[in-house]
Amino acid sequence: MNRRFSIVVPVLTLLAAALTLPACALTDGAVMGVVRDSKGAPQIGTLVQLLRPDLTVISQTFTDDHGHYELPKILPGIYGVKATGSLFLPTLRENLHVAASSKLVVNLTLSTLYEAFRWLPARPRTTDEPSDDWTWTLRLSANRPLLRMLEDGPLLVVTEADGVNPALKARVTLRGGESTFGDGGVHQGFEWRRSPDDTRQLIFRADVGQAEDTSLNTVVGYQQELGPGRTLRTVGAFVDRPEIGGGPDAQGMQAMVLRTSEVMEVGPALTAEFGSEMEGVHLGNTVLSQHAFAGVRMQLGNAVVAYHVTTAPGLQSADAIDRPASLPPMVAERNGQLVQEHGLHQEVSFSETSGNIRTRVTVFHDRVENPMIHGGGTISSADWKQGNYLYDSSTGMLAVAGQDFSGSGVLAEIKEMLPGDMWIGFDSGIGNSLILDPHPAPLTVSNGSLGFKTRRAGSYSASFGGKLEHGTQWQASYRWQQPDTLTPVNPFNTYQRDPYLSFYLRQPIHYKGVLPNGIDALIDVRNLLAQGYLPFVTSDGSVLYFAQAPRAIEGGISFSF
Repeated sequence: MNRRFSIVVPVLTLLAAALTLPACALTDGAVMGVVRDSKGAPQIGTLVQLLRPDLTVISQTFTDDHGHYELPKILPGIYGVKATGSLFLPTLRENLHVAASSKLVVNLTLSTLYEAFRWLPARPRTTDEPSDDWTWTLRLSANRPLLRMLEDGPLLVVTEADGVNPALKARVTLRGGESTFGDGGVHQGFEWRRSPDDTRQLIFRADVGQAEDTSLNTVVGYQQELGPGRTLRTVGAFVDRPEIGGGPDAQGMQAMVLRTSEVMEVGPALTAEFGSEMEGVHLGNTVLSQHAFAGVRMQLGNAVVAYHVTTAPGLQSADAIDRPASLPPMVAERNGQLVQEHGLHQEVSFSETSGNIRTRVTVFHDRVENPMIHGGGTISSADWKQGNYLYDSSTGMLAVAGQDFSGSGVLAEIKEMLPGDMWIGFDSGIGNSLILDPHPAPLTVSNGSLGFKTRRAGSYSASFGGKLEHGTQWQASYRWQQPDTLTPVNPFNTYQRDPYLSFYLRQPIHYKGVLPNGIDALIDVRNLLAQGYLPFVTSDGSVLYFAQAPRAIEGGISFSF
């Protein structure tokens, strides 16, 4: 008996050790991240709890002076993370898979009850243009907020879908109509986004246009969270526009664009960003250029003070470096040589949110070189060969480089959120703009015959938009500026309203049992009434025109899956 007992005891000891070692090895998982409000400000002293699937609390901690938190020593499994702060709805992230020897990054956004119906990414975009969830963000694309009513009150829940891959999303778009310079014909677009985890995102976009020739616009982008409060974004694009021609034997434009940016949280309420682009354009000759931007943003309670500087109109902010409208190069010809629009834009802004109303005042100074002016009409071959403008044969549109100018200005904006997920906005600005210098004789597009001069001008706009319960999005706006002006009073502000009467509509199409979900109809109209057109006569007697924004009417359909 003693011998058997002496043998059994070591065996039981070894068995217990074998069962204990894996359990110890599986205790080194961790969850960490940052808690912010809907305006992007880190939240100090927020309670963060680790929950089981039945919402029982396992452990908890508080965020530090930078809004960061960490929950260490977590056994592998499925959990939830809940953030609770005063004056905010609690936010819960569900179905989080914690693996052994891993650190899972989970960033949370606290929202008020009113904001819950208008949930935004942690860094809100600075434009009110209609958009869906196709934006740079460190959240998985399927993580849409849901307001859930519990016994202890409402809870904002972000849930990962089960049974599907929430990190992958794609869209196919077909569009066409009366388009702008460099965007003619019928377009087939494809966009693909993948988020392997909460710290990375990949994008690929391709747009193929078919008019007289086949055009191509491709974009590849990558986003990586380098660490708490640091985000790197990189975008590369290739543009091929065979329908654009210039001076003698200059036909077909190609461009390569590479953009990078980094966002850093310097302190609890201070965020800095900077970036640059390298651009190469070929059309007869080749032009290489490099542009940069930088900005700093300080949160002061409900107010924000910001400074921003950029050297190119399309390069505005880190979260907008992949905007499709900003990637094609802003170029024209002068004396048969390509020239690019660039310069120096500096601005200081102050914005404040009080209840449902947001106000913003911006003071800016610009130096603009080779400002692009667009127009249209039928052009003679003699004028085309002068080498002083580019012509898009698929749309009948032209681009001319105007006179360099500089000046300062002020822009004031106000926006109010209305019941029913709607909003209304007004803005007014004053600054310098180019006008066509009047001549007693007919104007021509020959070298030296077109003149421009600078005028002090004002602009005023009103806009109204919203989103209905079934997903319909719309925006209508009217921006007035002196009819003889050819450039906006704030030329580097690519987020401002389109001139005159414009509207946008995105309508989901639902036919149960016939069409799958994810089908939307699109309508985009700019300058519907064709206002602000300035006609002039070419050397052969034909009539052309300039306009701040020539009329464009596009429609299409998109499929998201």
